Amino acid sequence: MPLSENQTLSKLYYSIGEVAQILNVSTSLLRFWEKEFNLTVSKKNKKGNRLFSVKEIEQIKRIYHFVKVEGYTLEGAKKALKQKGSELLQTPLHSESSAQLSTVNNAKDFSDIILKLEAVKAQLLRLAIEKQQEQIAPVKKRNNEKSKPSSELPTLFDF
Repeated sequence: MPLSENQTLSKLYYSIGEVAQILNVSTSLLRFWEKEFNLTVSKKNKKGNRLFSVKEIEQIKRIYHFVKVEGYTLEGAKKALKQKGSELLQTPLHSESSAQLSTVNNAKDFSDIILKLEAVKAQLLRLAIEKQQEQIAPVKKRNNEKSKPSSELPTLFDF
């Protein structure tokens, strides 16, 4: 069962399987990120298994946040880690202030997205109405051109 954000990490070191379970990712993804982001694992046991400290897990959480939550590419995540690294080191990802800031930023992002989507919806509705009017207008013209007494039955050439 994965740990929730509210639970604190209590052990000194965690195995790669435990870290994978905490983040709900595969161990191979953690190994890939270790190579890709040049993470140094401070300790390995006699078998050579990785043992992650709490500090290293926090760094992996930042990578996870950029790549999985915010949707950054790997290169974008590397740049973001360099730019935002000092800010994130001061406030851990699971702290309340960080969660409040991300909620505020998400609310602003969502309101901007909603406004843009509403504008797109209005444009689509206008286009749909214009298209309907264009389709009705030629039919009216054709009906006016072919006006004949109502007593006449339609012929094959009228269609």
